[in-house]
Amino acid sequence: MADQALKMATPETHLAFHYLLAKEARMLDEYCYTEWMELIAPEIHYSIPARRSHHIRDHREKGFRKFDTDHYDDDHESLLLRTMRLANPAGVSSNDPRPREIRAISNIEVFAQEMPETYRVNSVIQLVRNRLLDDDSGISGRREDIWRGSVATGFLLVRRTVWISQNTILMPNMASIL
Repeated sequence: MADQALKMATPETHLAFHYLLAKEARMLDEYCYTEWMELIAPEIHYSIPARRSHHIRDHREKGFRKFDTDHYDDDHESLLLRTMRLANPAGVSSNDPRPREIRAISNIEVFAQEMPETYRVNSVIQLVRNRLLDDDSGISGRREDIWRGSVATGFLLVRRTVWISQNTILMPNMASIL
């Protein structure tokens, strides 16, 4: 297993990330986008690669590309614009009425990185979203994060990559933040 070479974070830091990821999920569930953006580092790279299913033999071909594009490929400015639009959905028919979302975070692993006060945090996210009587959908994925900071000073999200499990997103509007 590749993670065997990684250094586990201290129990105190691991527990702090459990609380932080639960708080982050609640912020997003409750549309607290301004507060969520305070957790985001200026150099953020937030991506959700578009995955395709491939036969194993395809990987052996020269020029094989595992990913062609991203569902999201955001920096701080684009995340700020995205959250401003989500926070003020007036006139956006896909968010009026506002969807009800619940995020569940599990399988949290926290690893100290070589750079001081930098942590790799792996987790699994399950998003359940409902907007109208028959508009019920969900999405799940594995998140790979890089956070910077400490228990004493707080943490900032530097990078997040979400590997969603679905090949096709069946949500009518994928405006949610994972």
